[in-house]
Amino acid sequence: MIAASRMKLAFIPILALALSLAAQTPATKAPVPPSKQVNITFEGRVTTLTVEDLLKLPQVTVHVHNPHSDADESYTGPLLADVLARAGLSATRETEPLILHSSVVATGTDHYFVLYSVAEVEPAYSTGKVIVAIRKFDLPNTDGGVIQLVNTLDVKPSRWLHGLANLNVMSVAPTP
Repeated sequence: MIAASRMKLAFIPILALALSLAAQTPATKAPVPPSKQVNITFEGRVTTLTVEDLLKLPQVTVHVHNPHSDADESYTGPLLADVLARAGLSATRETEPLILHSSVVATGTDHYFVLYSVAEVEPAYSTGKVIVAIRKFDLPNTDGGVIQLVNTLDVKPSRWLHGLANLNVMSVAPTP
Protein backbone atom coordinates (compact mmCIF):
# COMPACT_ATOMS: atom_id res chain seq x y z
CA MET A 1 0.00 0.00 0.00
CA ILE A 2 2.77 2.41 0.94
CA ALA A 3 4.74 1.48 -2.20
CA ALA A 4 1.69 2.20 -4.39
CA SER A 5 1.25 5.62 -2.73
CA ARG A 6 4.92 6.44 -3.32
CA MET A 7 4.61 5.43 -6.98
CA LYS A 8 1.59 7.71 -7.38
CA LEU A 9 3.49 10.58 -5.73
CA ALA A 10 6.52 9.96 -7.96
CA PHE A 11 4.29 10.00 -11.04
CA ILE A 12 2.79 13.44 -10.28
CA PRO A 13 5.97 15.50 -11.02
CA ILE A 14 6.53 13.54 -14.25
CA LEU A 15 2.96 14.20 -15.35
CA ALA A 16 3.28 17.90 -14.45
CA LEU A 17 6.50 18.17 -16.48
CA ALA A 18 4.92 16.45 -19.49
CA LEU A 19 1.90 18.74 -19.36
CA SER A 20 4.13 21.80 -19.00
CA LEU A 21 6.21 20.82 -22.03
CA ALA A 22 3.09 20.08 -24.06
CA ALA A 23 1.72 23.52 -23.22
CA GLN A 24 4.99 25.15 -24.38
CA THR A 25 5.07 23.32 -27.71
CA PRO A 26 3.74 25.63 -30.44
CA ALA A 27 1.14 24.30 -32.87
CA THR A 28 3.30 25.30 -35.84
CA LYS A 29 7.06 25.12 -35.76
CA ALA A 30 8.97 28.35 -36.33
CA PRO A 31 11.43 28.37 -39.24
CA VAL A 32 14.92 27.20 -38.39
CA PRO A 33 17.50 30.01 -38.35
CA PRO A 34 19.67 29.67 -41.48
CA SER A 35 23.18 28.28 -41.27
CA LYS A 36 25.93 29.65 -43.51
CA GLN A 37 28.73 27.43 -42.20
CA VAL A 38 29.30 24.21 -40.29
CA ASN A 39 31.86 23.72 -37.53
CA ILE A 40 33.38 20.23 -37.27
CA THR A 41 35.07 19.28 -34.00
CA PHE A 42 37.40 16.29 -34.21
CA GLU A 43 40.30 15.39 -31.88
CA GLY A 44 40.23 18.81 -30.22
CA ARG A 45 40.41 20.78 -33.49
CA VAL A 46 37.61 22.80 -35.04
CA THR A 47 37.34 23.02 -38.82
CA THR A 48 34.86 25.49 -40.27
CA LEU A 49 33.38 24.97 -43.73
CA THR A 50 31.25 27.59 -45.46
CA VAL A 51 28.63 26.91 -48.12
CA GLU A 52 31.29 27.84 -50.70
CA ASP A 53 33.69 25.27 -49.19
CA LEU A 54 30.96 22.61 -49.26
CA LEU A 55 30.28 23.38 -52.94
CA LYS A 56 33.95 22.60 -53.73
CA LEU A 57 33.61 19.03 -52.42
CA PRO A 58 32.28 16.23 -54.67
CA GLN A 59 28.49 16.57 -54.91
CA VAL A 60 25.98 13.73 -54.53
CA THR A 61 22.26 13.89 -55.26
CA VAL A 62 19.79 11.78 -53.28
CA HIS A 63 16.14 11.24 -54.11
CA VAL A 64 13.97 10.70 -51.04
CA HIS A 65 10.32 10.71 -50.03
CA ASN A 66 9.55 13.30 -47.36
CA PRO A 67 6.53 12.15 -45.33
CA HIS A 68 6.19 15.61 -43.76
CA SER A 69 5.38 17.17 -47.13
CA ASP A 70 4.21 13.87 -48.66
CA ALA A 71 6.42 14.60 -51.66
CA ASP A 72 9.41 13.13 -53.45
CA GLU A 73 12.38 15.47 -53.11
CA SER A 74 15.96 15.64 -54.36
CA TYR A 75 18.83 17.08 -52.36
CA THR A 76 22.42 17.71 -53.43
CA GLY A 77 25.57 18.20 -51.39
CA PRO A 78 28.74 16.43 -50.28
CA LEU A 79 28.64 13.16 -48.40
CA LEU A 80 28.96 13.65 -44.66
CA ALA A 81 31.96 11.30 -44.88
CA ASP A 82 33.71 13.76 -47.24
CA VAL A 83 32.98 16.63 -44.86
CA LEU A 84 34.44 14.63 -41.96
CA ALA A 85 37.49 13.82 -44.11
CA ARG A 86 38.12 17.57 -44.51
CA ALA A 87 38.35 17.70 -40.71
CA GLY A 88 40.85 14.81 -40.68
CA LEU A 89 38.65 11.71 -40.28
CA SER A 90 38.94 9.58 -43.39
CA ALA A 91 38.45 5.84 -43.74
CA THR A 92 41.68 3.89 -44.06
CA ARG A 93 42.85 0.53 -42.80
CA GLU A 94 44.58 2.33 -39.93
CA THR A 95 41.50 4.35 -38.92
CA GLU A 96 39.06 1.41 -39.00
CA PRO A 97 38.92 1.04 -35.18
CA LEU A 98 38.34 4.79 -34.84
CA ILE A 99 35.58 4.72 -37.48
CA LEU A 100 33.85 1.78 -35.79
CA HIS A 101 34.03 3.32 -32.30
CA SER A 102 33.05 6.91 -33.09
CA SER A 103 29.82 8.82 -33.42
CA VAL A 104 28.82 12.20 -34.81
CA VAL A 105 26.47 14.52 -32.96
CA ALA A 106 24.99 16.96 -35.47
CA THR A 107 23.37 20.10 -34.04
CA GLY A 108 21.18 22.62 -35.82
CA THR A 109 20.86 26.36 -35.33
CA ASP A 110 17.66 25.65 -33.36
CA HIS A 111 19.67 23.33 -31.02
CA TYR A 112 17.91 20.17 -32.28
CA PHE A 113 20.50 17.41 -32.49
CA VAL A 114 20.80 13.94 -33.96
CA LEU A 115 23.30 11.11 -33.62
CA TYR A 116 24.96 8.97 -36.29
CA SER A 117 27.68 6.36 -35.95
CA VAL A 118 30.63 7.27 -38.14
CA ALA A 119 30.47 3.80 -39.74
CA GLU A 120 26.91 4.36 -40.98
CA VAL A 121 27.89 7.60 -42.78
CA GLU A 122 31.06 6.15 -44.30
CA PRO A 123 30.55 4.54 -47.75
CA ALA A 124 33.18 1.90 -46.98
CA TYR A 125 30.84 0.54 -44.27
CA SER A 126 27.30 1.47 -45.32
CA THR A 127 25.18 1.43 -48.46
CA GLY A 128 23.04 4.34 -47.28
CA LYS A 129 23.92 7.94 -47.97
CA VAL A 130 24.08 10.82 -45.52
CA ILE A 131 24.67 14.16 -47.23
CA VAL A 132 25.23 17.72 -46.13
CA ALA A 133 22.56 19.14 -48.42
CA ILE A 134 23.07 22.64 -49.77
CA ARG A 135 20.74 22.36 -52.75
CA LYS A 136 17.12 21.18 -53.00
CA PHE A 137 15.70 20.48 -56.46
CA ASP A 138 18.98 21.96 -57.79
CA LEU A 139 18.29 25.35 -56.15
CA PRO A 140 19.83 26.84 -53.00
CA ASN A 141 18.31 25.04 -50.00
CA THR A 142 16.51 27.90 -48.26
CA ASP A 143 13.74 25.62 -46.90
CA GLY A 144 16.22 23.52 -44.90
CA GLY A 145 18.07 26.39 -43.22
CA VAL A 146 20.64 26.57 -46.08
CA ILE A 147 22.74 23.63 -44.79
CA GLN A 148 20.82 20.45 -43.94
CA LEU A 149 21.57 16.80 -43.16
CA VAL A 150 19.54 14.35 -45.24
CA ASN A 151 19.89 10.58 -45.27
CA THR A 152 18.62 7.63 -47.24
CA LEU A 153 19.02 5.28 -44.26
CA ASP A 154 15.90 5.88 -42.22
CA VAL A 155 12.23 5.15 -42.90
CA LYS A 156 11.24 8.44 -41.21
CA PRO A 157 13.17 11.71 -41.64
CA SER A 158 13.66 12.05 -37.87
CA ARG A 159 17.43 12.38 -38.27
CA TRP A 160 17.24 14.94 -41.05
CA LEU A 161 18.52 18.18 -39.59
CA HIS A 162 17.67 21.69 -40.75
CA GLY A 163 20.12 24.52 -40.23
CA LEU A 164 23.17 22.31 -39.63
CA ALA A 165 25.64 24.30 -37.54
CA ASN A 166 27.91 21.84 -35.71
CA LEU A 167 29.31 18.34 -36.12
CA ASN A 168 31.03 16.88 -33.08
CA VAL A 169 32.94 13.60 -33.56
CA MET A 170 33.25 11.57 -30.37
CA SER A 171 34.97 8.24 -29.81
CA VAL A 172 33.96 5.71 -27.20
CA ALA A 173 35.86 2.95 -25.48
CA PRO A 174 34.44 -0.02 -23.58
CA THR A 175 34.41 0.10 -19.82
CA PRO A 176 36.83 -2.42 -18.31
